[in-house]
Parts: sequence; C-alpha cells; structure tokens
Amino acid sequence: MTELTDKPGYSFNPGPPPEASAFLRNKSLKPSFNWQDVEPEEHAVSFTVAKAMQVDVLQSIRDELQKALDQGIPYEQFQKELEPRLRSMGWWGVKDQVDPVTGEVRNVRLGSPRRLKTIYRANMRSARAAGQWDRIQRSKRALPYLVYLLGPSQRHRPSHEAKNGLVLPVDDPFWQTWYPPNGWGCKCHVRQITRREADEIGIADSPEIPMREVFNKRTGEIKSIPSGIDPGWESNPGQYRQRQMEQFLRGKLGSADPAIAHAAARDMASSWRVRRIHEGSASGSVPVAMLPREVATRLGSRSRVVSISEETMASARAAGIEPTVSVIEELAVKAGDGRIDDDGWVVRDKPNSPRWVVTKRHSGGDIQLLLML
Repeated sequence: MTELTDKPGYSFNPGPPPEASAFLRNKSLKPSFNWQDVEPEEHAVSFTVAKAMQVDVLQSIRDELQKALDQGIPYEQFQKELEPRLRSMGWWGVKDQVDPVTGEVRNVRLGSPRRLKTIYRANMRSARAAGQWDRIQRSKRALPYLVYLLGPSQRHRPSHEAKNGLVLPVDDPFWQTWYPPNGWGCKCHVRQITRREADEIGIADSPEIPMREVFNKRTGEIKSIPSGIDPGWESNPGQYRQRQMEQFLRGKLGSADPAIAHAAARDMASSWRVRRIHEGSASGSVPVAMLPREVATRLGSRSRVVSISEETMASARAAGIEPTVSVIEELAVKAGDGRIDDDGWVVRDKPNSPRWVVTKRHSGGDIQLLLML
C-alpha cells in the first residue's frame, strides 16, 4: 500500500473542527448504569451516559451533543432543546431503576439541569481535545512540542497547577495519561509550539508520574492511575483512537471488539487519507469499513475489509459521478453496518441516490467499493 502523507488545508471560515466532530459522531452507543462500569478505553470508542439504559435516550443525547458541537450551540440552548425530549421519554427526575450488576431496584437521579451540564461539558471538552490530538500528530514535524496550560477556572487542583508551563515533546510518554482534560470539570489544555518557543520557555525532562491505587466498587478491581487525575480520565482518548485506526489500516482489527473496529473504520472513512484519495492528490487505497462476518460470508470473501482507491474515484468520474467526501463517508458507514443487499449493493435511502457495488479484487484480498448509479 502506498504511504500517504497529510498536507495542511487553509480556510478563512473553517467551521467546527472536523476531527472533533468525527470523534463524537463515530462512537457507538453503549448503555450503562454507572460511570464506573465503563473503562476509559471504552469511552474513547463508545458514547455512554450513566443511568441511560435505553438506546433511544442515548441516541437523543448524542444527537443534541453532535448538533451543539457542529453548530457551536451553547449549553443553554442545548438544554432548552434536549430537556423536553428527555422528559417525554420519561428520563427525567428521580425514579426507580434496576441495577444490572446487582439486580437491585434503586432510586436514582436521571435527567436534571445539573446532569445535562456535566454531560455537555465533559463530551465537548473530550471531543475537542481528541480532535486537537489528531491535528497535533499531523503537524508535529513543524510544531514538535506541547506546553501544558491551566484553564479559566477560579480554583485549580494543586497537581494540575504544578504542571502549568510544562514543555515536553509531542510524543513524550507523559501525554499518554496527562493529556487534558484530566478530570471532571478540568479546563486545562495544551498548546502546540515550535522548537524555538520551547527553548525560550524551557524544555523539561520527562517527569516521573506518581501513581495511586483506586478501587472500583462496581467491579471489585484495584488499578493504578496517575495521582492528580480523576478515575475515568487517566487515558488520552485521541491517542487511543488514532492507535486503533492505524491498527485497522494495517488490517489487524479483524477479531477486535466490535465497538473498537466500528470506531476505527469510521475514523478512517472520515480521515484526511480519504480526502487525499478523493481530490486525486494521493495514490493507492485505504480501508474505510469492516463488513460484518455474515455479510462477508454471503459475498464469498475471506476478507472483511472494504477499501476505496484512486481507481474507485477514476471509475466514478469516468461515469460522470463526482461523489463528495461526505457521501463516501456515509456509504462506508452503511457498508460497515451491514446494509448491503444480496447482490452486493449498498442499500440506498433514495431511488436515485448513488450506491456502491461490492466486488472482490482477488481471492482473499480486500473488498473494493465501486461507486455507481
């Protein structure tokens, strides 16, 4: 496979960061009863809200968060639009709910203005931080250092305040855990800087990271996390997602957890690699979806990976079709969701909308998506 390299894009009206938008949009839904039931790595690939055990409730919250992120909607408008929907679904106030771990019926708090504000802030900050990590990795040759900075909070955690002004290389292990936000309500952030500015501020040696043990009463597990970071925030979700996407690119996620493969495939379909293929500035092919096993079996392929290539785009343009990147991403998502009929066509939402036919390149090879009408 030809290696692709990114190039910067320029716009005076860029809109919402596409990487942040994709981070949230590409998550799968995961109902949960308690925040301790979901590990940080699961949060990186799955959208979850404690006590939101119904998929329609989760979907409604995620839809409004996505709209808020993409359109720059403030919390007050987010709450105004979401609260009536949650009330109509019965997900509001204090109610009895069965704890799936213990089987007990518990009187728990569902929706409230305070909970919505926590959900809004936590997801917005995580998505923007993960999107920034993607951009950091793509521009680290020119801007190879990060500086840790405090946010606008009136009071700061002493452990976070101690990190203020810390300058380290982008790929220093420190950022695997101490990449903000580092807790509930944490407003810390990083800024990417040049080697010259890093020298002026002062580049630190990679610091030791003191650890502490925390007990998860839900699972009975004891694990070590960095001192000063709240449980559940001890990983860099952007780094985790990027690592999984690279594994997917190398064809190493065939037996991975479905949520991981799902997020990795969707991240790839919305990545700069596909944009380069689309605009004709890169050659080769990139995977954009992973078919469900039963669909791959039905199509007679030993591979579940679906790719798009420069030949795909050339064939489409020769047929007078100019698909947008968003159409490519949408159809790749449908392929990954298994929405393919018995003839190998991706199911269309409208009679005259573009569709892809799925064909095998060769025995055991990747599946190629050909855009046709």
